[in-house]
Amino acid sequence: MDEIKTNPSVKNTTAEPPKKVRRVGTIAFAVLLIAGGVLLLAQQFMPKANLLAVLKFSPAILIVLGIEVLVYSAKPDVKLKFDWLGVLGCAFILVVIGTASLMPLAWRWLGGADRNAENRIEQQVVDSMYQELSADPELKAKITSMYASASFNHTDMENVDYTLEPGDTLMLHLNFCQDSAGNELEFAANCAAIVKAARDAGWNFTTMNFATEEDTGGVYDTYRAEFSAAFADGLTTEQLAKRVQKGYYYNYSQYDTKADRDNAIKYDLRDKIAERYADEHDGTYPDENYLTEETDRQFAVLYGSAEIATPESAA
Repeated sequence: MDEIKTNPSVKNTTAEPPKKVRRVGTIAFAVLLIAGGVLLLAQQFMPKANLLAVLKFSPAILIVLGIEVLVYSAKPDVKLKFDWLGVLGCAFILVVIGTASLMPLAWRWLGGADRNAENRIEQQVVDSMYQELSADPELKAKITSMYASASFNHTDMENVDYTLEPGDTLMLHLNFCQDSAGNELEFAANCAAIVKAARDAGWNFTTMNFATEEDTGGVYDTYRAEFSAAFADGLTTEQLAKRVQKGYYYNYSQYDTKADRDNAIKYDLRDKIAERYADEHDGTYPDENYLTEETDRQFAVLYGSAEIATPESAA
């Protein structure tokens, strides 16, 4: 008897639907395109707009990307895939906006607008200072040169008038004539008078440099001081004199102390005395006692107004 063949039972299975592919970065790219276009268009109608300030919010793009990932990850029928082209597009747009925001600053720098404005302010400072010092002709006569240096340190595009703002640099450089001060106290008094004149003229200098004029040779003293107008406020002349630095010069060379300069002067005098003595005495040179006494005598005659340095004063 023939066997009856039966087909095995077939189970009915339902095929899973394919997952939707969602590219992360597409929405962020679209949002950035819209925002970038709006900002660039706004800059055409509002040149004062500072796009650099807007770029501070660029990390918001990362937040948008994160939201996209969270939203799509919560859906089981969605397969995530990063849109690297969109991410690169976001980076490119940020570069374009950054370049556009820097163009006005570059134009100001390359076009010389900042430097011209700084020159104008520097000349205004000097003119107003001399005008203020006209009330004190004696002090004004002691000045041999004066100039100012201004530097804009801000990037405020709304400052179209190119005026000084907090944080900018304004320095004053002033030289007094050589005989304007006989000591540190007199020099400090002159500096304090200039500080007062600057305050009355309405200038708030970040740094004020004072110095006495340097000769090309000979024996002379120099005085220097550097401080801000705010530092000088409330200080007495004696206190301000402690900031004065004194220099000792002789024949184009500077010495740390008066004693060092006196020794250099005496050394040259000693050589001249010895050579003159030898010329007058058929090549015979004087002894040490004569050289020492004659050197001290001539030094006192030449520089009698100055105290001869001694071991005690040199200490």
